[in-house]
Amino acid sequence: MTVVTIKQKLATISWILYDFANTMYSMNVVSMYFSTWIVVDLGLKDSYVSYANSVSMILVALSMPIIGEISDRFNKKMDFLLLFTLICVGSTAMIGVAGIYASAMQRTVLLAIIFFIIANYAYQGSLVFYNSLLPYVCSERSIGRVSGYGVAIGYLGSIFGLLMVLPFVEGDIYGLKIPFIEGGGSVASFIPTAILFMLFSVPIFLYVKEPDRIISTHQSGINISKSFRKVIDGLTNTRKYPGVSRFLISKFFYEDAIQTIIIFMAVYAQKVVGFSKSETTTFFIAIIPAAIVGSIIFGILTDHIGPKKTLEIVLYGWIISLVLVLLTNEVWIFWVLGCFIGIFMGSTWTSARPLLISLAPKEMLGEFFGLYSFSGKVAAIVGPLVWAFTNEMFESYGVIVQYKASVASMIVLICIGLFILRRVPAIKINK
Repeated sequence: MTVVTIKQKLATISWILYDFANTMYSMNVVSMYFSTWIVVDLGLKDSYVSYANSVSMILVALSMPIIGEISDRFNKKMDFLLLFTLICVGSTAMIGVAGIYASAMQRTVLLAIIFFIIANYAYQGSLVFYNSLLPYVCSERSIGRVSGYGVAIGYLGSIFGLLMVLPFVEGDIYGLKIPFIEGGGSVASFIPTAILFMLFSVPIFLYVKEPDRIISTHQSGINISKSFRKVIDGLTNTRKYPGVSRFLISKFFYEDAIQTIIIFMAVYAQKVVGFSKSETTTFFIAIIPAAIVGSIIFGILTDHIGPKKTLEIVLYGWIISLVLVLLTNEVWIFWVLGCFIGIFMGSTWTSARPLLISLAPKEMLGEFFGLYSFSGKVAAIVGPLVWAFTNEMFESYGVIVQYKASVASMIVLICIGLFILRRVPAIKINK
C-alpha cells in the first residue's frame, strides 16, 4: 500500500511539474519575447505574429482531434506527449539559432516564423495528451485541486523561466551581473527557454504511466478515416454526450479572447501604458503570484461548487477586469488590474479541464481533449485575426485608441462565450 501511495504521489507531482516546464515556453516565447522581438525590436506589424500564431493553430485544429483519438485507441498518450515535447523544444531552440545567426533580416524573420509555427503547434498539441492524463494521476474528488495546483506551479515556472533567461536578454538580473553572460536582447531568450523546458519535463516521462488496457487485434493498424468518423460522432452526438458541443462552442469564444490577450499583453503594456521591456518583465513577474493564488483557490472551488459554476465566475471576472482596462490609462491602476487578470487567467484552465472531464467518458478523454484543443485552436486562429483587423481598422485614431478597440473586441467574444456556457449542464465528476 505504501509503495502504491508513493508511486501515486510521484505521478501527481510529476504531472504538476510538467505545467512548471511548459509554462516557461508559453510565457517566454508566446507571451513575452517572440511578439516583442518581432513587433518592438524588428519594427514589424502585429499581423506577423497573428498570422504565424494562426497558422500553427490551424494545424493543431486539423490534426489533434484525430491524433487524440488514435492515442486513446492504442493507449499511447505518453508516447505522443514525449514526441510533441521534443519537437517543441527543438523548434524553440531553432528560433534562437535563426535569429542570432541568419545573415539577412528577411531570411531571419522567415526562418524564425517557420520554427515558431512548428514549436507552437507541438506545444499546443502536447496539451491534448497532458490534459487527458489528469484522471490517472489523482482521485476523482481531487481533480479540481490537482488541476489548480498544476496551473499554480506553472506560473511559478513562468517566474523562474523569466528570471533564468533575463541575463541572456538584459545582461543582468535587475542590476546583478551574471559572469560570462552578455545580454543579447529578446532573440537570446529562445535557446535557454528550450533547455529549461526539456529539463523540467523529464519527471513526467519517468513516473506517469497510463493504465494497461487490452487492445483488440482489429485495432492494430491506424485508420485515419475511421478515427475521423469517430471524432465527428463524438462531436455531433449530443444526446450521448450532453453538453460537450455546447461547452466547446462556448470555449471557442472565450478562449478566442483570452489567448489573444495573452499574446498581445506585453505589446499593449509597452505601446499603450508606456512600459519599457524590463518594466514589462517586472509586470509579468508581479502578476504571477496572483495567478498562483487564483489557481489554487478556484481549484478548491471547482471541487466544491462544480467546474461549470466556477468557470462562469471566472469569465465574469475577465469581463469586469477588461472593461476597467479600457477606462483607464493610469499606470498604477493597470498594475492592480494586471493582478486581477492574473487571477482569472490561471483560473480559466483550472476549471475548464475538470468541466470537460465531467462531460466526457474517461476512456475517450484523448479524443475529447483533441476536440477541446480543436475548439481552442480554431479560437486562437480567429482571435489574433480579429485583434489585428480591429487594430488596423482604428490605426488612424492613434495607438491608444486602436489597442483599446482591440481589447473591446475581446470583451465581446468573452460575453458570447459566457452566454453559451450558461446552457451547459452541470455534471458531477464520478467517472
